[in-house]
Amino acid sequence: MVSKKQSKFIKSLKIKKYRTREKCFIAEGRKNVLEAIASGMDLRYLLATDQFIDNNELPRSIVEGNLLNVDQKILEELGTFTTNQDCLAVLKMPDNVQRVDFKDHVVVLDGVSDPGNLGTIIRTMDWFGIRHLVCSLDTADFYNPKVINATMGSFARVIPYYTDVPTFLADCPLPAFGADLHGVNAPDWQSDGAVALVMGSESHGISSSLAQHLEGKVTIPRIGEAESLNVAIATGILCHHMRFNFS
Repeated sequence: MVSKKQSKFIKSLKIKKYRTREKCFIAEGRKNVLEAIASGMDLRYLLATDQFIDNNELPRSIVEGNLLNVDQKILEELGTFTTNQDCLAVLKMPDNVQRVDFKDHVVVLDGVSDPGNLGTIIRTMDWFGIRHLVCSLDTADFYNPKVINATMGSFARVIPYYTDVPTFLADCPLPAFGADLHGVNAPDWQSDGAVALVMGSESHGISSSLAQHLEGKVTIPRIGEAESLNVAIATGILCHHMRFNFS
């Protein structure tokens, strides 16, 4: 059973100011919840149907201390899915006290405000094994339920840092390259090691305040007539070049 107090708390986490205050967020659906559990994320509550409990081997610590047995209707009332996949987890945000690991590539987002795009970028970074994501303060919230849902569990393996991006790039030891229509063609893009890939919003591109911090610009060669690429797709293509073309 879920108490009225717990219900109110869970519903509040759909709103950013309450997520920030409580340092908690929700993950919905079997894939997202199981990935969070497998990664060892700090779990406050797990709301699950009998079917989910019966079909998944859950750690004893969860069963004994954090599990709330509910029906499908409750999940749909508390979550954001029209049809929930048997479970909803309330997770504590990691304390990202560690610094960005500059031994590997870093993705930097400047004003990427669409939650679906951010979620897809996180999922794509996970595919290429890139763990560190630096976001401008006007980038979509990493813990927005729409973002979490779009990651398909990859939120558990990518670490977000929200900061002033010009200041970050000024101090960043990695060469920073910005995605731009007038950059070097991606197949010709080379580096002797890890880089910081800077992606701007689809509507405005990279902010002019970042230009002085870029070592160069890179573009994806266009063959057809489309004016631009979706930022998540462009990030994926450039992550592929970073991972496999650089020494």
